[in-house]
Order: sequence, then C-alpha cells, then structure tokens
Amino acid sequence: MPAAVAGVRCPSAHKIEDQVIECFSQLRIPMYRYLVGIHVTPEEADELIQETFLRLFEQLSGRRGIENIRGWVFRVAHNLAVNKLKARKYLTCMTPEQWDSMLQTREDPHPGPEEQLLDKEKMSHIHETLGRLSRLQQQCVHLRIEGFRYREIAEILGLSVPTVAESLRRAVVKLAPERHG
Repeated sequence: MPAAVAGVRCPSAHKIEDQVIECFSQLRIPMYRYLVGIHVTPEEADELIQETFLRLFEQLSGRRGIENIRGWVFRVAHNLAVNKLKARKYLTCMTPEQWDSMLQTREDPHPGPEEQLLDKEKMSHIHETLGRLSRLQQQCVHLRIEGFRYREIAEILGLSVPTVAESLRRAVVKLAPERHG
C-alpha cells in the first residue's frame, strides 16, 4: 500500500478519489477471491466490493483516518458478506464453473500444461477439503492466503488472536495430507 494511502491525510476530494481508486485496483481481486471463497456468489461479491469502496470513500471524505486500510477494507467486506449470508436460508457452495472462474483471477495465468494439470488436481483436492472445514476455519484460511497476519484476521473477523490461531491450527490438521507409514 502506498504511503499516501496508509497516511490517509488528504486535503482534497480529488486526492481521496485517487487513493480509493488505487486501493480498489490493488485490493479488488484479493477481496473477490476471499468473498467467493466464503460462499458469496460472484455477483454478490462484485456488489459487496463496490459497497466497501463507497464506504471507504465516505470514511476518508469525512476526514477520519484509517490506520490499516487493507485490514479496514477486508473487515467491511467481511461484515457485509456475513450480513448477506445470514439473509440466506441455506449456504450455497461454489459450482465447478465458479471455482474455475475464481482460479482464473490468479496472478500468473500462463503456467505450462503440466503445471496446469497439477494445479488443477491440487486445487480440486484443496477445494474438496476446504468444503469440510467450518465456516470460521474457511474464513481464517482464506484471509491467511491473502497474506493477513493472525492479529489482522482477528480484527477483520472480530475474534481474539487465540481463536484465530486455534481455527487455523485445526484447519491445517484437516488440510494436511494423510501420511501412510
């Protein structure tokens, strides 16, 4: 995150606009992956991302500082997603097509054929295993994959650091490949 965005002291609305646009370009894809990963539909993820950045603009326009913009944005998106998911009567899992679409957002879309096959098999196994994790474990894993530290995950999800650590530990135990001895 650039220093100008981290400092969040902006004299003009135009400068705030530029900062929000820069944040959007840097965080849109990781936020999309996170939201889809916690069972928000792709269409809902796009809406939630727009709403999150609208709130970021309003927060910055009100001259209220944000110490950790990346964490703040993910927390707002997470809270919006939780509200959206609570409104549903049931949890919808990603279809294989939605999973493939999410995988397309990876940074390097040009791996070799062998790497593609291995990645697809590995991701299929991970997707299947992630489906067996609790919702909290899935949220923690997805945020950790996006590079958040335990403390930041705890802030985003409104939990204690030990709760995050225990959720991730249990997720790792479930995700670890079985060892045959």
